[in-house]
Amino acid sequence: MKERFGERLRRKRTELKLGLRETATKVGISPTYLSRIETMEEKSQPAEDVIRKLATLLNDDFDELMTLAGRVSEDVEKVIKADPTMPEFLRTVGEKNLSGADLMKLLDAQQKKGKR
Repeated sequence: MKERFGERLRRKRTELKLGLRETATKVGISPTYLSRIETMEEKSQPAEDVIRKLATLLNDDFDELMTLAGRVSEDVEKVIKADPTMPEFLRTVGEKNLSGADLMKLLDAQQKKGKR
């Protein structure tokens, strides 16, 4: 089963032996709010800047945390909004089970082909 956002935060925090209060203070939120996020009592996920601070503090991947929180970062959202074909493209990528690594290989191959 895929780890959920709050579970991931708690696991990373305890692996680093960081207390709930210490972690919350360092990212600028209350310990109560962090506890509610970790136990998934909180219905809304933290703002992007808080997730970024948590990713930095917990030495975790920001994009993975955003995905687990069911969100996309503002820069990704801008890309999607700027190109109306992007949502369909992303659905197609998902349906074909292509990974980011697969897409990077395709881009590299295309760039090499263009240099010939």
